Amino acid sequence: MLNRDEILSRVREISASMSQLEGQISAITAEIENRRTALGEIRRSLAEVRSQIDNIRGKMQKIRDELNQLRSRRQELLEALRRSRASIHELNIELQKLREKIEVYRKALSALNEYAGGRAVDKDKIKMLAERLEFYFETSPTDPEWEKQFIKIISEIEKELNIMDSIDKLKAHIQEIKSKIDEIKKKKEEARKEVEAIVKNIIELKEKINSLRKEREDAYKQLVELKKKRDELKQNRDRVKQEIAELALKRKELRAQLAQLRDELNKYTVLLKAIDLSERYKAAATTREDTRRSLKERAEEIYQRLLRGERLSHEEIEILIEAGYLPEE
Repeated sequence: MLNRDEILSRVREISASMSQLEGQISAITAEIENRRTALGEIRRSLAEVRSQIDNIRGKMQKIRDELNQLRSRRQELLEALRRSRASIHELNIELQKLREKIEVYRKALSALNEYAGGRAVDKDKIKMLAERLEFYFETSPTDPEWEKQFIKIISEIEKELNIMDSIDKLKAHIQEIKSKIDEIKKKKEEARKEVEAIVKNIIELKEKINSLRKEREDAYKQLVELKKKRDELKQNRDRVKQEIAELALKRKELRAQLAQLRDELNKYTVLLKAIDLSERYKAAATTREDTRRSLKERAEEIYQRLLRGERLSHEEIEILIEAGYLPEE
């Protein structure tokens, strides 16, 4: 059985331990709050990084869509370029054929001109002359020798007329071919300008595509960095959550220890109160016994005086009655 001093010593030890535990619990609680504040900051940063990642992904998707459109447009331009170049090639072939043809006609025309002596001939006058000779031939008297000579002259005139017709036809063909050549040259020039415009557009598209690719590469690098930052934040978040859980568990254990100490303190407090009550009861009993003994001694002394016939006071008579030496009235 513990005495009062031992109980008080134990109460002081328990109180000190409780104060220490309460300090540790307060420190852990403050640390948990700090961790929760840090966790809130991490979560806000994580939400911001995730938002940035979503924005970058949206930007990259937009770039991909634009690149697909530009590539489709570039493919259309390349096909148009191939068609234009094929058209120019066909025009060159046709132009070469016409040039070869006009060269043949020019040589034929040169040969006919050389045959005709290179002189300028009025074809209408020759036709009129031929018609008159034929009229004279039909209306003149018949002379075999003259008729033979006359037919020869008419034949030469008709031959010359045929040459003139051939020359005119060749000139007409040459002029027609020249017109076709001019038309083909015009088409070729238009096709060439179209090729230049297409090439220019292709170059511009290529520059845009390269610019978008560079922008996409930059966005991808940003995305990689943001993902790395996101993963680091997630690791920090999980670490802080684990720390909070560990601190909360430790606080729970300390609170359990504190509750045990509080229960023990309550027990010792009850025991101390019981000891106090017991001591007070014993003290009261001792006081009563001392009072009774003192009263009895006083009453014995007064009673002896009464026996000797001395006069007693009212208070002394009351003492004798209380001590049982005299009956109560």
